[in-house]
Amino acid sequence: MVFKLAPIVAALCLVMMSVAQAQDATDKAQASETLLETATSADVMPEQPAQSYENWVASFENQFGQAMNIAQDGRVFYTGFAAISTDSAADPHYGSKLALAYERAMFDMQADYILQNYGRLKAKTIRSLFDDQSSDKDAFDPVEFQKAVDAGGGRLEAMLDKALTLVDKKLDNALVDEGVPAEDIQKMSVEQKKNLAKDNLNKQILKSAYQNMQGLVPVQTGIFPKEANGKKTMVVGVIAVQSEKTRQFAKDIARKRPTLVTGTPKALKDVLPADKKGYLDEIGLRYTYDESGHPMLLAYGRTSVPMEPDWSASRAIRATQNAQGIAQAMAEANIVEFMNTNIQISESSSIGDVNEAWARQITEVNNGKPGEVQQIKEQISETTQKFFKSGTATAAGDLRGTSILKRWDEKDANGVVHVGTVVGWTYGQLDNAKAIDAQARGKADAQQGAARDSVSNPSQVSKAINKKDDF
Repeated sequence: MVFKLAPIVAALCLVMMSVAQAQDATDKAQASETLLETATSADVMPEQPAQSYENWVASFENQFGQAMNIAQDGRVFYTGFAAISTDSAADPHYGSKLALAYERAMFDMQADYILQNYGRLKAKTIRSLFDDQSSDKDAFDPVEFQKAVDAGGGRLEAMLDKALTLVDKKLDNALVDEGVPAEDIQKMSVEQKKNLAKDNLNKQILKSAYQNMQGLVPVQTGIFPKEANGKKTMVVGVIAVQSEKTRQFAKDIARKRPTLVTGTPKALKDVLPADKKGYLDEIGLRYTYDESGHPMLLAYGRTSVPMEPDWSASRAIRATQNAQGIAQAMAEANIVEFMNTNIQISESSSIGDVNEAWARQITEVNNGKPGEVQQIKEQISETTQKFFKSGTATAAGDLRGTSILKRWDEKDANGVVHVGTVVGWTYGQLDNAKAIDAQARGKADAQQGAARDSVSNPSQVSKAINKKDDF
């Protein structure tokens, strides 16, 4: 009887193991899908954050199974961050500073990529070594001013005469009028210096590059508290990707031509924030697919309005509208920069070590006569460290294919008024624009709208809408 039950028990065990494995796979998939939803909101500065920038990046690498800056299957993920230039999330300009921190992070990411892959480097090292072991190393040449006085005339004698003359006229002397004692004006000193030893090193490094970049797009952004020098501030973190798909799509939309790039269709409601509060978490550009599986871009431009208590309602409305116009321009710029950006960047570093020994001899002069002589030895030990970075990123492209998906304004938990504009680029909107243009010219082409039937609106930022295969 026991032997007859054994196969049944074994089969039950296998079924239970399969169920457990399936559940484990489901849990991992759900974790991957919800990974990007865990970023800290932009309007808070928690005392005990659930996640730091470093942990966020590590979690992303673990869930996507790919390390940063390492090419795999035709795609490379990059990461970077930039500090928000305020230590207070209650700053009325917090939204604007948040947007600028994002721009800094993206520029630095692009610049690092260009320098790493296309840059040229020049290095120059200067070594200076000297050691005076002479028996008379502490002896100085005779004071030259005495020779000048004895010879009559000369620059130093004229200077001494002038000083003495000023003392004689001390009643109307400007220095005396300013409170300088007359006897101090009569006193002068002659300083002589000589180098006894030197052991210096300086290394200068110059990197420069100029290159075109297409298809770099953020996967997710997050806002995190970060501590430095015993103080806390907020940083904007960006995880971005460049792949064969994103580069090809960038080329295609720059030329306004059809693309063969396709992906998993997504409904617009699944990628846009569910309510206005959700837009506080969104910033920057996102790449996804519309309901037809065609690529599309979403750009979240944002800034803030520093409302003044004495503003009228009409003044506040105008300020909000103006800020939304700025946010729209920022969003549109992100789309054009995705298509094609030319970057020129230069970076210089200098680090050195200065170790020197000097001897100084100071001879006091009183009324033109040498007096007390004092000798001083000093050691100089300094480290020099300088860094300079300068760059320009330029982009130009048509806005055809873009459309405004939403304008919003919302107060965060600190009372700061954030405003934003969401701009999308889709093939559906491009076809619409072409059809309208053709109709206006009386040259409507029946094939214009047949190429695609895409929807022109999705969005993302801190909301998980991408899988690894999207790129």
